[in-house]
Amino acid sequence: MTSMCGFVGRVDGALLRRMGRLLPQGGPDVHILQSDQAHFAMRASTDHGLERFDDRLVACSGHLLDAEGRPLSGYDVAEGYGRQGVQFFDGLDGHYSIAIWDASRRALVLARDPFGVMPLVFAQGENWTAFASHYKALLALPQISAAPDLLAINTFLYNGWAPPGRTFFKDLRQVLPGSVVLVGTSEPNIIRTKPRACDYEIPREPVTPNQVLETVERAVNAYAHDKTAKYGVSLSGGVDSALIAALLHKRLPRAQLCSFTVGHGESDPDIIGARQTSSILGISHREVIVRPMDLIELLPKTVWCLEDPGGYDEFPQLYALARAAAGKVDMLFSGNMCDTLFAGMPAHRRLWLGHHVPGAKKILNELRSAELSGTLPASWPARAVHYAIKGRHPLPAPCSAGPNQNGLATEEMAFADEDSPLFRMLGSALASWDNRMGAQQVLAAEFGLRSCMPYASKHLIDLALRIPDRQKVGPTQVKVILRKAAELILPRAITRRKKYIQQFKYDSEMADVMDHLHSRLFVPSRKAQSRIVNPAEVERLLRRGKRPYKPLEIRWLWNAITAEIWTQQFVDRRDEFLGDRSGHIGPISI
Repeated sequence: MTSMCGFVGRVDGALLRRMGRLLPQGGPDVHILQSDQAHFAMRASTDHGLERFDDRLVACSGHLLDAEGRPLSGYDVAEGYGRQGVQFFDGLDGHYSIAIWDASRRALVLARDPFGVMPLVFAQGENWTAFASHYKALLALPQISAAPDLLAINTFLYNGWAPPGRTFFKDLRQVLPGSVVLVGTSEPNIIRTKPRACDYEIPREPVTPNQVLETVERAVNAYAHDKTAKYGVSLSGGVDSALIAALLHKRLPRAQLCSFTVGHGESDPDIIGARQTSSILGISHREVIVRPMDLIELLPKTVWCLEDPGGYDEFPQLYALARAAAGKVDMLFSGNMCDTLFAGMPAHRRLWLGHHVPGAKKILNELRSAELSGTLPASWPARAVHYAIKGRHPLPAPCSAGPNQNGLATEEMAFADEDSPLFRMLGSALASWDNRMGAQQVLAAEFGLRSCMPYASKHLIDLALRIPDRQKVGPTQVKVILRKAAELILPRAITRRKKYIQQFKYDSEMADVMDHLHSRLFVPSRKAQSRIVNPAEVERLLRRGKRPYKPLEIRWLWNAITAEIWTQQFVDRRDEFLGDRSGHIGPISI
């Protein structure tokens, strides 16, 4: 992954080079190109991806494809935009973040792929605009305030991610996935690119397993055209990544492909399932074991890479997997986005229950409300479910970073009463996706890997929007049609295997590490003005005695700890980003 940044307006050349040095990946050199008042910089081994074309300046990062799956260059983007304007992005596929200075319109054009696999942030002030693939580069600008966005951080504390389009900093905004942003002298204009869910009717006609398999294979092949590269697959225990591995195995010579999996030990379902899948496919396989004690080293490094934290304990494990794969492969494939498109997440199962089972919506809403408020559900049916799965006592509510917590929690049952609720849920996700895919990309890129997520292909999004709900979730199974497609080339031992969430064992060892992280980060001597999460609120999350934490307690405590790490790495050291030695800043030690 090449990383890029830019500034439109008056800027000192030394400042632009400092921004470039803060870009974390891409190569040793910072290449700068100027046109009119636009200054673009790219950190890469060459200036590939940085182009001047007539009155346009173009910077591209990622894996750009045309509608037929053929690779595109920065020159192709400049020429295509010159012919079609912003409509050019409707036919663009792959993973990409793009910046174009259009001198004829006096506008900066920023574009991002549908699920935001490639990160892109921007900031705007009087007579200037800046952008970057990583917001560390923008912190070199004195115009950028260190003020945190408390609403965004609150949303993270409740949901695990900052809200779409926002970051933990007030002045920095994410380019929304699947959009083009035109930044001129007025307020930025956001244009949604195709595929747009609002253009689709509720699907009624079934699709065939062959259609699904052919579309997935087409997406995989589009990223596997380099016959000199070494390919890897991030393999879990589920069908999503197994199907990717099988299709790569079909396309590539055996010597070009290997798989990796990460987990907490021999009993981890992902370790067991991935080992079985790789054995059946005959793929060279490597396992990475991450213990709770490893978090003391991994967690600050992971937050440093991600910038805005998210994803709970899955992401330090993914950091460790990418580090282990470095030097062994060039490209790392994963099955990400499959659950979103084909309805494989627990939220999809709950929505299906809320739609089909009388009374389920009310019970599920009560359980969610109790979870967020730290109380017991009001009705006896909901309380009985709570007693059965979480115990007879209320669990603590999440921490907060400010007084206003209205509307922070996602409303899972919002579509339960509608016709085709899973279709509505997918449309909502496409219109307001957060930064979790960009987070996975930067972890891989930190170690020089190119991350490939074929399920994020526009062709697959288009197909998913045409699959009826009944082919996605049934009474006993999720991702129904995908499993049927996978059965065309994989045994049922793989396609019917239950997928588990990637996480640590929440045992006494994990509890001891969480307590240690808390004691190291929330020390009383830290100055109060840089506190974002109130230590007293974190204190109420701590266990009493030596019992292990419950999963919900881990989730809330994890978010508070990672928010504090973010504060110490980015807010407390804000002045260091402004100095001449800013390129030497790195993660803190705990």
